[in-house]
Amino acid sequence: MKILLVSEMIPCLPSHDGFRLIPANLIRSLYQRHEIHLVALSGEGSEKQSGWPRAYCKSVSIFRTHHGGRARLRALTGAVDPLLVRFVRDAVARVEPDLLHLEGGGLAALVHSSVGWPPAVLCVHDSKALRYREFAQYSARATARFRLRLFSLLARHQERRWFRYAGRVVVTSPSDAEALSGATSAERIAVIPNGVDLEYFAYRPVPETGRIVFTGNMSWPPNEDAAEHFVRDIMPSIRSRIPDASFWIVGADPSQRVRNLANTPGVHVTGTVADIRPWIWSASIYASPLRFGLGVKNKILEAMACGAPIVATSRSLSGTPLIDGRHAMIPDDDAKFIESLVRLLDEPALRESLSREARRKVEAENSWASVATQYEGIYRDALAQPGSTRNR
Repeated sequence: MKILLVSEMIPCLPSHDGFRLIPANLIRSLYQRHEIHLVALSGEGSEKQSGWPRAYCKSVSIFRTHHGGRARLRALTGAVDPLLVRFVRDAVARVEPDLLHLEGGGLAALVHSSVGWPPAVLCVHDSKALRYREFAQYSARATARFRLRLFSLLARHQERRWFRYAGRVVVTSPSDAEALSGATSAERIAVIPNGVDLEYFAYRPVPETGRIVFTGNMSWPPNEDAAEHFVRDIMPSIRSRIPDASFWIVGADPSQRVRNLANTPGVHVTGTVADIRPWIWSASIYASPLRFGLGVKNKILEAMACGAPIVATSRSLSGTPLIDGRHAMIPDDDAKFIESLVRLLDEPALRESLSREARRKVEAENSWASVATQYEGIYRDALAQPGSTRNR
């Protein structure tokens, strides 16, 4: 199969950004069986990342994006840059692909931009309308809540306007599939979970006594809220029962709110780290106290792969169905969260059991080879769909 993959970002590895990580791993998993051509959008200064996909793609074309009033207006309306339409149209004419893979909801309008293009699979990962609505519920400021609800309405309008033109729409969790049910027919929506690199995130637990680790981009609102909530409402009880327990907040771009948490005894904020894996391996417990945010969390898959025993809210696992007490401890109120942490810190045998069962689960369900096979099935479905150019 000849695939033209159009991505809102340049795919590259290693990366923790889903819009780089997912297409990069798909490219790496599929290139030996399919001919892949890449069109990637890039802002000024980021084209240096284009070296990575050139090792796997038959051709790589970079479209330079520009910021400004028109770009912001297009982002609000879901419209697409006419220059990008022309750029992709030229790539379609040059490559003559069997299929378009569009990586990112901002590209949805491309599907309706030209008659006669091959069928398109639109990979959006999540519903922006649902995400903004979730964020609004947990925003403390009235102005922020209003803005986020407005963004949610605009995103819902975009989803309903453009998504119906895609042969298939791919999301990573059932909640996002349900949120998009009004945007296109249910049979066109596919749920494919994220994968994890099982070799890179090797099973290698080397825990530090009493160390509780939480990872992620620490300017992302759900992570910021979770870190602050843990330090304020959970950590004092843990320290009163296990005085040498420590909480490590590990990840890029910590906000001022997160940085201030390092003033609390037993709490450490690392900021950006060169390699996240040693921090996960060092965890006696990997904690994810998220209170909002949906979809598959890459950090949960990474912790499972690395062998860190997990205590997480069900919201942290909304796109990753785990069994409480087998793969992780899944408490949803503070008292149960505290009891789960204390119990695990006291019971190494239980930590070992959770660690091994979680690793077995990601090996069985979340290898990138397995995920890529599911995408291939979606590609075939899109090509077989009545009205696709392959069938004309």
